[in-house]
Amino acid sequence: MLLKNYKKLVVYALLLFLCSAFYGLILRWNFAFPSALISYKNLLQGHSHVAFLGWGYLATIFAVFKLFIPIQKRNSAIYKISLSIVVLTIVLMLFSFVLTGYKVFSIVLLSIFGITSYVLLFSMLKDIDGQNTSTKLVKFGMYYYLISSLATWFLAFVIVTQGKTNLYYNSVYFYMHFLYNGFFVFILFGVLFKIFENQGIKISNSLIKYFFIFLNSACIPAYILSILWSTTNNMLNIIGFIAAILQLISLLFLFKILKQVLAQIKWSFISKLLLKFALVAYSLKILAQIVSAFPYFVKKSLALKPYFIIGYLHLFTLAFMSVLLFLILKQLKVVQLKSSFSKIGVAFFLTGVFFTELLLFLQGFLILIKQKTIPNYTIFMFIFSFFIVIGIIQIFISQFTKPIISNK
Repeated sequence: MLLKNYKKLVVYALLLFLCSAFYGLILRWNFAFPSALISYKNLLQGHSHVAFLGWGYLATIFAVFKLFIPIQKRNSAIYKISLSIVVLTIVLMLFSFVLTGYKVFSIVLLSIFGITSYVLLFSMLKDIDGQNTSTKLVKFGMYYYLISSLATWFLAFVIVTQGKTNLYYNSVYFYMHFLYNGFFVFILFGVLFKIFENQGIKISNSLIKYFFIFLNSACIPAYILSILWSTTNNMLNIIGFIAAILQLISLLFLFKILKQVLAQIKWSFISKLLLKFALVAYSLKILAQIVSAFPYFVKKSLALKPYFIIGYLHLFTLAFMSVLLFLILKQLKVVQLKSSFSKIGVAFFLTGVFFTELLLFLQGFLILIKQKTIPNYTIFMFIFSFFIVIGIIQIFISQFTKPIISNK
């Protein structure tokens, strides 16, 4: 795979996103019309791994290559080989999880992916240009990825020695926290700020600096929010709450940054919509984390996992990460969202994401307050999940219907 053909890597990522969304649609179909032919657990594993390792990881790594790796270094053999292995292992995961579940073949693929990702990230850390805050955000995102990956190796030990105990689940949450709130959050904002810089948008250096400081200060202690379900130690609730407040302070600096940005950018309506949608989702994510520091909501979230916890994970992966990636790839001129067909696709996608999130949290809330639940909830969830898939299909097809048109 030649890295000079940047669009090819993005096409792989989009295709994997489509496959993951299709798996999610089958899962929603199974909730509405249960079938013994569908292995929920296996399909869920395939759906989640391909979503964040296929779509999220590949698209994010591409953006870093495009903006932070000097052009003369992008086609080195280490990048060609490692990215080719990464793509191949993720494609194989599409089938391994569905056919065999989290067993030997899938574990081998994840191990190959993990080792290869180390080679890739250490090479990128060595080659990344720049010393400003956007560069620091990207580098710390990579550091947090390396921290998160420690849990994947520890999990094997836990399963062999203890089985699926609290330590097992807290190790899974360790991985997810530092992948989501470390790797993706830090790198995506670093990439976004770099795009602003390249487009000549003036932002206060002090605002970006304080955004980074508070976000970084919160990342490690915020992991405690993920393990409160397994402990009754009130001190941990306090530490988790402080971490959530630090995130909230970083969000206030982000608001100030984007206020300056929105006064200067001359983007299309669709670009501004994606930016605002992602910002609202990110804000809701932080508010959800603040709420999760309180013991009452910890208990209720655990009891209502199919609604609140799944809603939170989708809020991050779909409403924030995916929407921001669409915006970033559009600004980098590798994803075309100019045609009417692609714009309708974006509308379908955002509508599907909005209503599935609304349904998840509303149904959970109605159960929490012991009120009448939404009639035909599973049917509505399937319909709006179908919107998401249709939207991704249209966006994917749009990349081949006409040449990319330079458009902010």
